[in-house]
Amino acid sequence: MNSNTTTPIWWTGLLGSLLMGVAGCGGDNEGPPRATAQGTVRLDGKPLGEGVIRFVPTRETKGPKTTLPIRDGHFEAPAWAGPLVGQHRVEIESTDDGGFALDDEQAIVQLRKYGHGVMDTVIVPEIYNERTRLTAEIVEDGPNEIEFTLVTPLRHRRTR
Repeated sequence: MNSNTTTPIWWTGLLGSLLMGVAGCGGDNEGPPRATAQGTVRLDGKPLGEGVIRFVPTRETKGPKTTLPIRDGHFEAPAWAGPLVGQHRVEIESTDDGGFALDDEQAIVQLRKYGHGVMDTVIVPEIYNERTRLTAEIVEDGPNEIEFTLVTPLRHRRTR
């Protein structure tokens, strides 16, 4: 067998694999449909400074959850990064630690020493995250403008 006139089998296999891979690229967007979503999150009447909002599919909505950042009480996502179309359980968590670790006793002592006795740290109660009952329906062609008004139960309010 002359290698100059015969195409090696491995070369044909490699070329075929590459062509099949390229043919698969650029096709329809696979997976469940997603949609734009935007809105506001207020805690005790004020915009939530920093946090995350998660849209967790429920019921017949199948697919991955979507996590979006919240900044100054606002969240938004374009369709390609937005939640799946359908029903969702919504979890909201704060990522604001007040500028120091919650268990940093030395920082608390220093703050009190310089007249900063009481500090409020924004913490979203677990009734809006771990034990949430918040829901949202995401529609394909809708604006999906969603407002969440959260209230901290009195027994859960923290002050430092």
